[in-house]
Amino acid sequence: MPMLHVRLSHGDLSLGTIGLVDSGSTTTFVPLELAEILSLPIERESSAVGAGGSFNNTIRRVDVSLLKGSTVFAKFPDFPAYVPTDVGRVPYVVLGRDSIFRKFDITFRENQKRFILRGSKR
Repeated sequence: MPMLHVRLSHGDLSLGTIGLVDSGSTTTFVPLELAEILSLPIERESSAVGAGGSFNNTIRRVDVSLLKGSTVFAKFPDFPAYVPTDVGRVPYVVLGRDSIFRKFDITFRENQKRFILRGSKR
């Protein structure tokens, strides 16, 4: 799966985790468990539709950093992420078309089990 390391931050709290680069997702999701660890305040409620059907979310702002090793190569400050209200709905951060795909042109090399990010010229 196309995964990379991410750092989520809010105020003085920060944690490292993994994120799935998902070309099929129009939005970026953060698991409820991580949002609660970071004490992300709820901005509003919303719903989303995924492979498993429709589900409820809250929108919460979080700083998202993409990492290569320990080096940050992209930041999405104060990003409005969708947080499912059901525990375990998403097992990791899902980087959708509203975030990473706006900043990078992404090539998936399925046969090589890798993906390439290039700075977008948009």
